[in-house]
Amino acid sequence: MNFGKVFLSFILLQLFVGRLGAQTNFYDINTLQKIEIHFDQPNWDFQMDTAYAGAGGYTLATWIKLNGVQFDSVGVKYKGNSSYDSTYIKNPLHIALDEFRKQDYQDVTDIKLGNNYADPSMLREVLSYQILKNYMDCPRSNFAELYINDVYIGLYANDESINKDFCSAHFNSRKNTFIKCNPIINPGPSTKSNLKYLGTSDSTAYFNYYEIKSDNGWADLVAVCDSVTNHASTLENTFDMDRVIWMLAFNNVLVNLDSYTGVFCQNYYLYKDKTLHYNPIIWDLNMSLGGFPFVGNLNNSMGSLTVTNMQQLAVNIHAADPYWPLINVVTNNAMYKRMYIAHMRTIVSDEFANNNYITTATNFQQLIDSSALLDTNMFFSYTQFQLAITNDYSFSSYIVPGIANLMSQRVNYLNSTTEFGHIPPGIDSVSVSDTLPDLYSSVNISAVVTNTNTNAVYIGYRYNYFLKFIRLPMFDDGMHNDGAANDNKYGAAIPISSAAMQYYIYAENNDAGIFSPERAEHEFYSLTANSTTAPTQFSIYPNPANGAITILPGENENMDFEIYNSLGALVYKNRLANLTTIETKTWQHGVYFFKVGSSVKKVVVMHP
Repeated sequence: MNFGKVFLSFILLQLFVGRLGAQTNFYDINTLQKIEIHFDQPNWDFQMDTAYAGAGGYTLATWIKLNGVQFDSVGVKYKGNSSYDSTYIKNPLHIALDEFRKQDYQDVTDIKLGNNYADPSMLREVLSYQILKNYMDCPRSNFAELYINDVYIGLYANDESINKDFCSAHFNSRKNTFIKCNPIINPGPSTKSNLKYLGTSDSTAYFNYYEIKSDNGWADLVAVCDSVTNHASTLENTFDMDRVIWMLAFNNVLVNLDSYTGVFCQNYYLYKDKTLHYNPIIWDLNMSLGGFPFVGNLNNSMGSLTVTNMQQLAVNIHAADPYWPLINVVTNNAMYKRMYIAHMRTIVSDEFANNNYITTATNFQQLIDSSALLDTNMFFSYTQFQLAITNDYSFSSYIVPGIANLMSQRVNYLNSTTEFGHIPPGIDSVSVSDTLPDLYSSVNISAVVTNTNTNAVYIGYRYNYFLKFIRLPMFDDGMHNDGAANDNKYGAAIPISSAAMQYYIYAENNDAGIFSPERAEHEFYSLTANSTTAPTQFSIYPNPANGAITILPGENENMDFEIYNSLGALVYKNRLANLTTIETKTWQHGVYFFKVGSSVKKVVVMHP
């Protein structure tokens, strides 16, 4: 027998088995992760407490194992605010695989572990992210067992880190302005990360309320606060307003008050994408579903709520309170308000009216039951954990409601409100004239809208996932490939200027709105173009524009051209002949769309 070959085969087998272990999806929602940490230093806990109290640096772990896969020399530190205490055995952790050497696990370098503080169910964090992912870009989350030096510490929520890798995956960029919206000082009624302009452009006035995670961005933050507070009518040039509306709808329905909607206006990030719009990203959901009963009022009250108050949290909470300017913008703009209620309806219908959340919560509870039974460091008893889906429990100075107790009554309350009582239009029979249109042609998109009180129908469209949707009106006048006039069939011609297009329909009357698909803009219809041939196109330079833009006709000479802003409003129209130069110094900073014939190009306009 050739023992050399046998030994080599054995080594290869071990590597293969190790690789199989590594293939376990670290964020698989149905799999408990096993995380083992080993410190050589006997006073590792004291070192981590000391680091937390000081500069917050990492303590060196000799190794960690993730589902059996070992990594040497890893950074570990405690994290959290109210969830951390030096007397706790079970503190939240931040593990940095690449702090001391370059390494990753399934492309993951940062691991965030939440200790389920203040949550008797130990479900709120993972359950809330499981719901949120249907409506917004958000971190992945599941459950993990943590061991330190072979001692079981307990059951944790394992949350994907919101970092530059997250931004790259969700927004196709990683170097733009990136803002963490959490007070640096202890949060309180007067220390909010609420995007309120503080009356000065001096960025030092904002240092206590935000943290810049990009290389720079303080001036951008001040400009954002100025836009939110003083320029509400043009905020769509600054924010992805649909993501803002989804965030506020989610917070309200789920009574997620340790958020922008609650007293501290915290626990979200803002990232400026390639279209120069800011995208909110929700994080830290361990006190969602009524686990944090402080809604706030002005800048001087915690606004403590009873369980009944939370069940009946108003849909327009803070609508007139100047310390929640982002809510002011949404609830005081008629279209945004109708979209906000439409998104709230969708969340209620998808998850709560049909008790889907109870099924999910029960499945999670069964998955983690044995881990919870062995968790002697949890903040509640095992019996309380078993009953927490339905039962209320005291914590600190308030009551944490049973998840089902809260949400069953909340659904009843929301359905009884005037806003939910308004009947929106119905959208049926969304269709396209050509399911494989030629590139640089146009396609007619139509929809039947069933409500005679409908006063506006729009189509939103874009050409790839990382662009913002252009919203244009649809018509029922018999002149837009919509059949006969006034037959409730609305139509619009949309240029096909890319190999793929994504779109949705929105309709509203004076009282209510509706999307199709209902999870738009997070979900959408798709159309693929036949791109085998394409005519010569006009070109635009420079892009981004800084003071002026020049259009080179190509074969589009002697054709009319139109320019639309990001809201779909026509801002310029002329005849294209030879080189055409347009001054943009007075234009709003943002994204514009140039339409020549059936062709459309995007350009970013920046201030000189």
